[in-house]
Amino acid sequence: MPEQSQSRILLVGDPAARPEGLERLLVRGGFQVTEEERGAPERADRPPPDLLLYAVAGREPRLTDQVRELTTGPRYGGAPVFVLVGEGGPEAAAEAILAGAQDAVASPVHFGELRARIDAHLRIRGDLREARDALRARDLLFDIFQEVSAALRADEIFQTLVRRVGQAFGLTHCSFVLTAPGEDKGRVVAVYENPAIRDLRVDLERYPEIQEAIRTERPVIIHDVQEHPLFETIRRRWVQQQIEVNVQSAVALPVFVQGRAAGVFFLRTVQGDPQLRPQDVAFANTIAQAAARVLENEERRASIYRRQSSAGVTDVLTGCASLDALDRRVRDEFERARRYSLRFALVLLDIDHLREVNDQLGQAAGDRVLGEVGSMLQREIRAPDFVARYGGDEFALILPETNGEGGRHFVERLRQVVSRHTFSDLGPGRVPGLSAGVASFPHAEVLRPEDLFTLAEGALARGKTAEPDRIGVAAGS
Repeated sequence: MPEQSQSRILLVGDPAARPEGLERLLVRGGFQVTEEERGAPERADRPPPDLLLYAVAGREPRLTDQVRELTTGPRYGGAPVFVLVGEGGPEAAAEAILAGAQDAVASPVHFGELRARIDAHLRIRGDLREARDALRARDLLFDIFQEVSAALRADEIFQTLVRRVGQAFGLTHCSFVLTAPGEDKGRVVAVYENPAIRDLRVDLERYPEIQEAIRTERPVIIHDVQEHPLFETIRRRWVQQQIEVNVQSAVALPVFVQGRAAGVFFLRTVQGDPQLRPQDVAFANTIAQAAARVLENEERRASIYRRQSSAGVTDVLTGCASLDALDRRVRDEFERARRYSLRFALVLLDIDHLREVNDQLGQAAGDRVLGEVGSMLQREIRAPDFVARYGGDEFALILPETNGEGGRHFVERLRQVVSRHTFSDLGPGRVPGLSAGVASFPHAEVLRPEDLFTLAEGALARGKTAEPDRIGVAAGS
């Protein structure tokens, strides 16, 4: 990120009242010096100064008012005001300090003393700024950790992480990419600027900073993407493909789970974004590593869940989750959606005329058809989706970030998959039909998870009897 900038000193007041050689002293001292003329309009594009040097000829009638205006007005961002009094001696300097100036000296000014006083005020201002930043970071960390700890699944953790860091630093791009050493692909699981992206495969050749962070297992900080040698190859590709890229800086922070690199917390800024300071990068890295510990807990919970699944919460015939697992999952999803103002859909899916298959071909053939449909459902759902056997010839699906219409589209797509499948017991061209009922949350009639099942069952019954496409969607979903 950008190197530490020079302290900015703004000269205001009467130029004739300034000691001769003042500007030369300040510039040689390493300060960034600018001058503001009287009556000049405020410029929104100019950052506030670190210190104001206000030169006044003497004990002017409005000295107190002018000093108060400089110290209390929003124009200069609360920068300390140092008054140089040309005439009036210690009494005028005291008047300026009583009016709110941080310091004041009267002519004749000793440059060594003036420089020492300026350095002292800037040091105090810097210490106060660091203290405020530390308090802000502490409060923000506590807030973020609370939200991350309340998340129920890994994808929630990733999304919370990128959203809070992106908001805190005003970033154009902030994302979390899962990958590992030696892989040439990554899986984007959360994107700040587009929360809808949850499972996107990307070619890591486009992101050399991610590859470098995973290879070295160290943070990668690129000050200027347009000049850094790490981006030389990808810059040539941008030119060849006539791609205009205005990325300014890039940060890739490796995240470790159980001692191995499992992904990268990925930040980019463009021209015009707030500049990321070293303490901002350190803060983001703290959050990323803390989230990694939460992910380790999530991995342990997932391992426990897998053991539980093998012990009886998976339906043996279809390989889908059991009713007990469905009950837990729908309650978790309901609470997550309620807490974070999200949405999800519940789809009840019925295999039409499966009883006729049992009667004509036998129970074993019907079971095989049911198992094949269950396998297709597991292949077709997205990573955050969930499918369970609901009972008999019915399945239940939980589709996060999906409304009623999205649930309908899922059923239509599944029908196309089923239509292309050859069921060994049914023969070529014979496929089972599907009926469905869809309900989504939030919904005015859904106060408990049980209410959602009531709506979906009613929609399924209506789909079977009254809907041309045999898909019923609960009103208001």
